[in-house]
Amino acid sequence: MSIVSIPFNQIAFAVIDLRRTEAWWREGLGFLPAGGNRLLFRPPLSDGLVQKIPGLAMTCWCMVGRNDWAQLEMFQYEKPNSKLMADDYLPNNIGYTRCGIWVEDFDAALAQLELIGTRPLTPPIGEEGKRRVCVRNPDGVYVELMEDDPLPDKSGVGRLDCPVAIRTATMSTPDMHKSVEFVTKALGMYELPEQLHSDEHEALWGLEGARCQRKLFIGGSDNETILLEIVQYLKPRGKPLPEDYRLCDQGILNICFGDPQSGKGVYAQLAQAQEHGAVATTPKVLDMKLVGCVYVDDPLGFSYEFMWAKPGWAHKAFGFVPTRMDERPELDNQRVECSIKIAATPERLFAELGDHEGLSEWSGLGQVRLDKPGLKEPNGRFAERVVSSPVGTIREQITEWIPGQGYRYRILEGSPFVGYWGHVQLTAEKDLTRVDWIIRYRSKVPGLGGVFHKVIEGKFNAALQALKERVE
Repeated sequence: MSIVSIPFNQIAFAVIDLRRTEAWWREGLGFLPAGGNRLLFRPPLSDGLVQKIPGLAMTCWCMVGRNDWAQLEMFQYEKPNSKLMADDYLPNNIGYTRCGIWVEDFDAALAQLELIGTRPLTPPIGEEGKRRVCVRNPDGVYVELMEDDPLPDKSGVGRLDCPVAIRTATMSTPDMHKSVEFVTKALGMYELPEQLHSDEHEALWGLEGARCQRKLFIGGSDNETILLEIVQYLKPRGKPLPEDYRLCDQGILNICFGDPQSGKGVYAQLAQAQEHGAVATTPKVLDMKLVGCVYVDDPLGFSYEFMWAKPGWAHKAFGFVPTRMDERPELDNQRVECSIKIAATPERLFAELGDHEGLSEWSGLGQVRLDKPGLKEPNGRFAERVVSSPVGTIREQITEWIPGQGYRYRILEGSPFVGYWGHVQLTAEKDLTRVDWIIRYRSKVPGLGGVFHKVIEGKFNAALQALKERVE
């Protein structure tokens, strides 16, 4: 009996701010926007049908690189809220921990990333033509950039106008033998004789001196463009997944194997995987004829998706063909920008804007209480503040904290919005500081987005004027 193997064709991410993460991949590296979906991923259609998360609601966007039949898939969850990636997260932790991108022009890619505020974690390693470097995207995911293509015969095929290709995903496993057994027998992959990394490369992502075992795999189909690297760290050993971990938590959530023609290969792949210990997370395959999918967990708890999309409309609708950005469904469809210039230093203004409880005294935005302190700084990342106002009580969480420059936050509960994001940004301009307070959201009640826009704009412009009067 022959071994079933359908192509490794997707890396999926749970993201905190879909629009920001998408822009990072597109503007920073040159990935192309592809399909997306919002209607399919909310009750009643989504309720436990794929990811087995009760009440799940999210928006999905996809991106494609040079390789055909391959994509990056990004989910922003509205329900439940994704937990933030830990500040001390390292890629020796158990799970899917890194992805690798081949870039056509290494120096141009680094220059473009720097323009949007992303710098390498270390200087590049390797001789000219074979350089490697690692960056972290807005969700903290470790992304390796490769000047040398680990699949050199694939560089000149596919979308030649796109300067990047998805090339690798790395799994950090607690048991090399069990992981190898599953990917070879259940997924039909086979081990390559070469190595993707040496010990020297561990310094790129903060693990200099680490000792580990590494194995590299490729699928058995004739349409493979992504490699799977399995690593078992011996020293330092990685942390296991938290007991309360969910697929929707920030980071790489799983990898996918897909049939570009029909569901026949998926059903065969599922049966083979189940013979080797895989457990489907839902009672049956979500079969919509033109497209379909199922999620499974392997014996160690790693998540995989098996999917198909028939050629034509389904390839475009489900994100394997480039599309215009405005063809994708939006999570946040309102944007409010309030700005002011103040004669004070960024540090002085950050002290005011970053003092959550102090906002109660002057902002006019309501009574603010720090309910949960941040992990490193009381008002910093992970901090939760409760805002009480005449329209209700809102819980907000700080998701990014850069002293002297600004912070980002999201609403966790209690508002008439979904996809609500706030960004306070401070920019020095000679003797002044420009303060930008940017808010994005979607109204839960259709048709009220514009009404809320006027109210929010008025409230935050008044708050910035009050700040100016307070410090000048």
